[in-house]
Amino acid sequence: MRVPIDWLKELIIFRSSPGQVAEMLTMGGLEAIVLPDDVLEVDVLPNRADCWSVRGIAREVSALTKFKSKNSKVKIKESFKRLGGAVKVEVRDKDLCPRYMARVIENVKVAESPEWLKKRLEQAGLRPVNNVVDVTNYLLHELGQPMHAFDAALIKEQFIIVRRANPGEKVVTLDGKEHKLEPDMLVIADQEKAIAVAGIMGCANTEVSAATKSVILESAYFNPVSIHKTSKLVKTRSESSLRFEHGVDWDAVAEALDRGAALVAELGRGEVLRGKVDEIGKEQKPKTVELRCDRVNQVLGAAIPQGDMISILKRLCFSVKKADSRKLKVGIPSFRAMDIEREIDLVEEIARIWGYQRIEATLPGAAFPGREPAREDNFHGRVREILAGCGLCEVQSYSMLGPKEITADNVIRIGNPLTVEESIMRTDIVTGLLKTAVYNQNRQVENILIFEIGRTFAPSPEKLPAEKWALGGLLTGSPFMSALDKGEVDYYYVKGIIENLYRGLGLELPPLAGGAARLLQPGKGAVIAGVGVFGALHPDVRRKYELSKPVFFFELDLEALYKLTAAEKKCRPLPKFPAVSRDISMFLPAGLTNQAIVELVERVGGDLVEAVYPFDKYNESAAYRIVYRSGERTLTENEVNARHQEIVAALTSKLAVKLRT
Repeated sequence: MRVPIDWLKELIIFRSSPGQVAEMLTMGGLEAIVLPDDVLEVDVLPNRADCWSVRGIAREVSALTKFKSKNSKVKIKESFKRLGGAVKVEVRDKDLCPRYMARVIENVKVAESPEWLKKRLEQAGLRPVNNVVDVTNYLLHELGQPMHAFDAALIKEQFIIVRRANPGEKVVTLDGKEHKLEPDMLVIADQEKAIAVAGIMGCANTEVSAATKSVILESAYFNPVSIHKTSKLVKTRSESSLRFEHGVDWDAVAEALDRGAALVAELGRGEVLRGKVDEIGKEQKPKTVELRCDRVNQVLGAAIPQGDMISILKRLCFSVKKADSRKLKVGIPSFRAMDIEREIDLVEEIARIWGYQRIEATLPGAAFPGREPAREDNFHGRVREILAGCGLCEVQSYSMLGPKEITADNVIRIGNPLTVEESIMRTDIVTGLLKTAVYNQNRQVENILIFEIGRTFAPSPEKLPAEKWALGGLLTGSPFMSALDKGEVDYYYVKGIIENLYRGLGLELPPLAGGAARLLQPGKGAVIAGVGVFGALHPDVRRKYELSKPVFFFELDLEALYKLTAAEKKCRPLPKFPAVSRDISMFLPAGLTNQAIVELVERVGGDLVEAVYPFDKYNESAAYRIVYRSGERTLTENEVNARHQEIVAALTSKLAVKLRT
């Protein structure tokens, strides 16, 4: 909706610039931008029917700036002639039309509107027509209350009937389109014909023109659901239907009618007949909602004083009375009757005017009073942080799999599965990750690095199955962001992730062992005793899932890993003396493992060896770096060289390596 700033300033005086007003409205829940010529374009939310008008926006600005908006008093000069039989109204369906009002203006001169009125309508995105029609559009935009003007001479005996459409009834609306109506649609009619589709658009058969001398002005409250359905069925959405289907202000029906009649008489030099028609079915009763001040702060996680709550509600035109020291009775104005129903609605109103940015961001307290959060949960969070830092993305797969994925007999089968593909509880995490990898590969995602923390299930002699927390990961493709680096995931990359995980948890990776394990390719994986496995996925499994690239995985028992971290940790001070490094390049015999080299170096080097690790490998040759350091003194060159020669001699004699020169 477009709101010219000059028009807005007639209803509220404020010192802010158009840009500042737009920002305030946006932060208050109504997204707004500034268009050329200082016109605000406001994106009105579906539940904020009160903001489909300049006055509604003025009320919002008033609440946000604390400046009072103006309430214009209706000044209408009626003639001595009474309404009498100039118009008669019969409402036959008061469920769809709870209120219908009408006034008559005689001796009207229909002409072009004055420049100020045409400019206002054009800024608001409306097309000027004539001084009578333009008045209805002007007040529709300012007050949010649609109205319609009929040529009284074209209504038979000036008798208006509000009824449902007759079967097969057809009308031609003001836009020149013919519509076939259905019996549940509400129409405005005379004794012979329909003269308007209620709440949508008037018909061409009673259009106000230059020949019009007497005008019947209508203002009504129509059922929002009925207008919405009719608008969709006739495929016409007008400015009027937009407001009626969201719900208009019950009290504004009379105000808009009086202001419209006075303005038509002023611009058209007509006379407003004394009196008006006001047919009311079921009148709307004022609503009151009880608000607990403690509840407001509990929901928002804030500390808003009760006085500020009362001030905010009053600025929003709510009436407020103190029920007691902690409760307020809040009266809901008629223009907010459509969206304020419960206490939580008032909490939202207070929050948006108070300012969401003033509410501190805090995590909700997940622990029970008097109890600390579970250490296992903190442990899982730490594992997630470490793996995310390694470049893996967390996924969540289903705990149920199908017979194609799980072929073992010792499993838990679901008694009433939704589908066969989800009929068995999973026994591992990796199988679900394989399905995720296939899903991504089929959508041209080549580089997949994912992990999942979840429960696995196994049969138990107890009533319930045995559940265990497990960690699974799957990697395929390139882990590097650069398109120039074509490196692919391999065994050593996965081993590095496991080492980072252990190091991040304050643990040392234990000696690795080869061995057979389900899903693991023989000779290309390792077993961590009591914890899990990692390595290359077996080619037969990869072909089964039709994965194009080599796949590497890991699966660890999180509960076993947690027990290791729960043990007492030992710390050592930072070294005071410098380290000395020596490198060894050698050719390795077939079958020699890295673990054997490291263990031998540490045994021969004794306390002087702080670390030993490979830093280069090509075919059958490798290069290792040995770091020497003493915790008591600075090592001399002779000490390091002597110990280094002992290590070299042991490697050549006991492991049959050959030095590379």
